[in-house]
Amino acid sequence: MWILKGSVLGTGLFLVGTFFFLIAVVRPFRSNTAIGLSVITGLTIHNPLFWAAFAASVVIGCAIVGSWPVKA
Repeated sequence: MWILKGSVLGTGLFLVGTFFFLIAVVRPFRSNTAIGLSVITGLTIHNPLFWAAFAASVVIGCAIVGSWPVKA
């Protein structure tokens, strides 16, 4: 069960981080500038570091949940 909880925690942390990363990247453009979908996919799903960060987030989430004290 702790693996499921850790995966959910890691995925949630990853989604929040991805949201703020995309806001930080897209925000400097002017208000009337269009951002192509290829830019967003290039920064996310086509980037190997994106997937490495996802795997690291899931591992960190599992480590956090695994370190929680267990009731006896």
